[in-house]
Amino acid sequence: MAYIDYEYYKTLFGEKAIPEADFNRLVWDSCKKIDNATTGVDNVKKLKIAFPTDEDDAEAVKRCVCELLSITYKIEQAETRVEASQGYITLEDGTVMSKQVASKSAGNESISYVTSSNAGTATLIDKCLADKEAQKQLYDDKIRDYLSGITDANGVNLLYMGIYPR
Repeated sequence: MAYIDYEYYKTLFGEKAIPEADFNRLVWDSCKKIDNATTGVDNVKKLKIAFPTDEDDAEAVKRCVCELLSITYKIEQAETRVEASQGYITLEDGTVMSKQVASKSAGNESISYVTSSNAGTATLIDKCLADKEAQKQLYDDKIRDYLSGITDANGVNLLYMGIYPR
């Protein structure tokens, strides 16, 4: 089902390419998202029956897969960072405290730390972690950006959701 291979992806992204093991694990999900977006009400999977023959249209599909793959990887990495920052640590004296420090006091002095949730500098990916609807919207927007106006081999718009003309 994959519409791209790792070599194509690596050529396109160069130094920013994700590791091949992650690519192999995540590429199916990206292709599935595109298949879902290009399958009409009659369950005809346009990319399966008539993958675009026009070079530019085929390239748009491939680049869309790459972009979705990149987003999925970034979200996964952000989730890993969040999980690593949560929880508790044990200090040398045996006391247990939260990993996230909001403020620290010593005598009559106190310092507060800005956390990513109140910093106002959260990335789009960070915002998508907490809001699955925003995550879905991000994927849908990217698919629409890349595939709007793109047709399959039979000239049917990939994002057309009606009954497939026969």
